[in-house]
Amino acid sequence: MKTPPRFLFLTINEVCNLRCQHCLYWKSKRRPSITVQRQLQIVEEFAELSPGGKVVICGGEPMLDEEAYFGVCATSRRLGLRTLSVVNGTRVRSSADAYRMVTEGPDEVSVSLDHPRAEMHDKIRGTRGSHAWAVRSLDLLLRARKTENRPRIYVMGLLCRSTYPLLDEFYHLVLASIGADKLKLNAVQPTFLITRGEGGQEPESDDFFARESQVDPDELRWLLSWCDAKYRLQLNPTWVDHVTSYFRSLWRVPEETLRLGWMCGIDTSAHICDSCDRNVMVDLDGRASLCFSRAFRSQQLSRPGDLKKFWKGADDVRKEMGTCNRICGISHSVRCSSATQKGER
Repeated sequence: MKTPPRFLFLTINEVCNLRCQHCLYWKSKRRPSITVQRQLQIVEEFAELSPGGKVVICGGEPMLDEEAYFGVCATSRRLGLRTLSVVNGTRVRSSADAYRMVTEGPDEVSVSLDHPRAEMHDKIRGTRGSHAWAVRSLDLLLRARKTENRPRIYVMGLLCRSTYPLLDEFYHLVLASIGADKLKLNAVQPTFLITRGEGGQEPESDDFFARESQVDPDELRWLLSWCDAKYRLQLNPTWVDHVTSYFRSLWRVPEETLRLGWMCGIDTSAHICDSCDRNVMVDLDGRASLCFSRAFRSQQLSRPGDLKKFWKGADDVRKEMGTCNRICGISHSVRCSSATQKGER
């Protein structure tokens, strides 16, 4: 019998209140076509399929839909599931907001911080003051957590051309100055929701990816080794190999190719992704898949039991994904190796 999925990635919105260069959800007008109640029913189906599993609340900025956000947290807690989410910090503005997060929110919350320096983070996020908001939200969460035993509080950092030379500074800010539990690094990927030319539209040029994907893999490996020793990170050698090979596949590729973004046709030398063996994704329309990409078969969850049927009947998708080396495989959500030897993703 197929092992149950470990993670349910449940997308509750595709809207955002920032204007990030590497993610265009702030341009999206899409709203869920399924109700919050149906989303909670899917969480219940996941609990039956995978007792003790983990629910990742996805956006956009998921906290912009508080009914769904805290509803998923409450339902998951009642069913013995753990919840995780990545937020931009703009909705944790007071001690009361932070206290609600630590008492009613996810078991693990990561606040996005794309750059250790405020001016560069704000430039990448397209919003002045967003660095200060993120740092302020982390401080509020850490203060509120003193009265609770949860949640884990992480920073989700962007690993790219503008940040990798400053890894030492980045780790110092997060671990020593802010005092978060961990700095997670997500390698830059092609821009999300960039126009691919559907419906007669002209495809957009992915200038951010073309520029920021130029990370010297050998220098990156040395810097990771330095930070590993200095901050006792216990980095996973397999993850280090994968992330450096990912950037090696992009290193010095012509800009005109990289500007194609998701259509650049570049593969990694290693098979990095194992999403098909541990993840199930459900989108705004209630469609289940084993990959965030639309490249593989998905299934509409129309009635109770459909999630279980899809997971157990998706061997054709697993076979196809088993030979896929697309560059999205480096994503924190789908890669097969954890960044640290402690085994957390």
